[in-house]
Amino acid sequence: MHTITIYKCPNTTTTWHSPTTFQSHSPPHLTPPSTSYSLLNPPSSSSQPHTFIHLQQNVTKLPSFSIPHMAYTQPTNGAGVEKNGIPPGKPMSIGTHMLDKGAKMLQSLKPIKQMSQHACTFALYSQDMSRQIETHHYITRINQDFLQCAVYDSDDSSGRLIGVEYIVSDRIFDTLSPDEQKLWHSHAYEIQSGLLVHPRIPEMVAKPELENMAKTYGKFWCTWQTDRGDKLPIGPPSLMMSPQEEEIAKVKPELVEKRDDKYNISTAAIRGSRTDIMGLGKLNPMADYWREHKKCFGIDVESAEMKKLTTFP
Repeated sequence: MHTITIYKCPNTTTTWHSPTTFQSHSPPHLTPPSTSYSLLNPPSSSSQPHTFIHLQQNVTKLPSFSIPHMAYTQPTNGAGVEKNGIPPGKPMSIGTHMLDKGAKMLQSLKPIKQMSQHACTFALYSQDMSRQIETHHYITRINQDFLQCAVYDSDDSSGRLIGVEYIVSDRIFDTLSPDEQKLWHSHAYEIQSGLLVHPRIPEMVAKPELENMAKTYGKFWCTWQTDRGDKLPIGPPSLMMSPQEEEIAKVKPELVEKRDDKYNISTAAIRGSRTDIMGLGKLNPMADYWREHKKCFGIDVESAEMKKLTTFP
């Protein structure tokens, strides 16, 4: 098992070099944390492996890292070579197709059927905002204050599940601890600027939902970095941020143009139709943490001791 450590880097322009492998020990140039917290129990004196997460402060640079045992080597020939964006692996057999069809007929798949919306927008890697991706969020409404989204890299049948986003109302967000709030981003600018759209849904129909969404916060973990060419979900997840009006966080025009051409829409025209959408009166300063504090977050993976949960023979 491993420890997942979240580092905070001192400026938003620090680039996270993105190899396809990661290193299983903490880089030597990182300074020790001045504060930390654990989401689970801290390591005990037991020699058994344990997994926990803690936030490290005062790190001078977000590191490049690699984990050899998590690396994937693409085959040079034969089965397993990626084609058309499909991960390595043998083609599905007729038997597998029949099994899937039968399971679909006999099983309820209730959680999947609760997805009621498709939103298309853009996301930026927290540690390197020059890396920007188009994202497709398939949304399930748990209640009036909480949504959960399965995030894909496209809306095609071959779309790859690249992460998950949780969305909460400002009322719920204000109940979170400051350390937790640092990991969340606001949605007001993303909606007012016309970047977030509901494909094929008329703006008039989507307007009430957009007005609600503009007052929410989201936490988005990307688990599969397909934009850098990863054939499989490699390494730890990456925290994602929403577009903002600052130059560093503006979405590249070519990405917006490509999306607009696909759906035959105009982001500029949509922006003009949303001038009456009001966001939060005052953003919580802990959200979009990089904007005020000029710091970002990344994850490193290292070994740790596991708490002994039961008596071993």
